[in-house]
Amino acid sequence: MTTTARDYLVNRFQSDAVVLRERVALLARGTKVPGPDAATSSRMADACDEVVAMLLAIASHGDASAELDAIMALVPLLEHRATEQQSNPAIRSVYAGAATRIREVRLAEAQSSPARDDVDDVDVDDDTDDDDVDDDVIALDEDDDITAAT
Repeated sequence: MTTTARDYLVNRFQSDAVVLRERVALLARGTKVPGPDAATSSRMADACDEVVAMLLAIASHGDASAELDAIMALVPLLEHRATEQQSNPAIRSVYAGAATRIREVRLAEAQSSPARDDVDDVDVDDDTDDDDVDDDVIALDEDDDITAAT
């Protein structure tokens, strides 16, 4: 079974939300883990849920290219939400990170498909300073063990 770009992104942000909520539970039990506090982690998980909802609102297409174009249309909205969160860098990083992940997926799809000639239109570097926060806090893969820091 082939994973679509939409499926990959949904799984990515659902997994991030789960890991963040596990972090909240650990912090509630008094376990010390590096990174944001429980309230921030909870808000970040909620932001991941919002990203998932946006992705799920896009109808699954039989045409992967059309589906990816619809997903790319979310980038301005995600960037706007990131801008609205200037006072909350961790939350801002969720939205900015989602926009970056979408660009990365688009670039990967474009590079793997010779039929796509719009690779030059994809700018993966979104010129934000959120990459460090995003990589350290949000980009937790399923195989990351959140308890390892305890």
